[in-house]
Amino acid sequence: MKYDFHVHTSRYSPCAVSSPEAMCREALRRGLNGIALTEHDILWPWAEYQELCRGFPELAIFLGLEYAVPEGHFLVFLPDPGKGLPYVSDLAGLRAAVCRLGGVLVWAHPFRYHRTQPPWLARIHLDAMEVASTNMSPPVQAIARQTAARWHIPTLVNSDAHHTRSLGTYYNDIPLKLRHNRDLVDFVKSLGRPEPATLRPGSAPRL
Repeated sequence: MKYDFHVHTSRYSPCAVSSPEAMCREALRRGLNGIALTEHDILWPWAEYQELCRGFPELAIFLGLEYAVPEGHFLVFLPDPGKGLPYVSDLAGLRAAVCRLGGVLVWAHPFRYHRTQPPWLARIHLDAMEVASTNMSPPVQAIARQTAARWHIPTLVNSDAHHTRSLGTYYNDIPLKLRHNRDLVDFVKSLGRPEPATLRPGSAPRL
């Protein structure tokens, strides 16, 4: 099963080009089983999200967000995203809020802007980190993989798509059917356990 957990749309990410409907149609065309909406610093309104899901019943659509704090950008997924996420001003506050709500925190496109090892890695628990995306050059991907191995952080690969052209360029090949946010949260948490669910990073050529 192929999942891309980092997707932006023009509805709530000003830097994105493609509409959510176009992204969903393209995901199905490319053989993806699910995508995650991760707009910048905003969760979709619950009613709008449910309406989109009803329009594409054959596609699993997860709801998260890409949260920016001074330490970087982080994907947040909550088991019940309809309850929202409180405002926080730094990574420690974000980690605490996500933990209280039972969610997971994923470092998005690490080392994209700064290639030095951040000091917070020694004190902030990450549930996973991206080691490949369309916004990570090969040298940056190498640094990310080395860092993940050093700190024993589970890894994901996602497109970080802002346009249908890049959707699914990277995806996670998972031998599990994920349908709802709780499934996604449970899966990511399982990656840090002694015998995690199997995950195979995948990539597809741009079509």
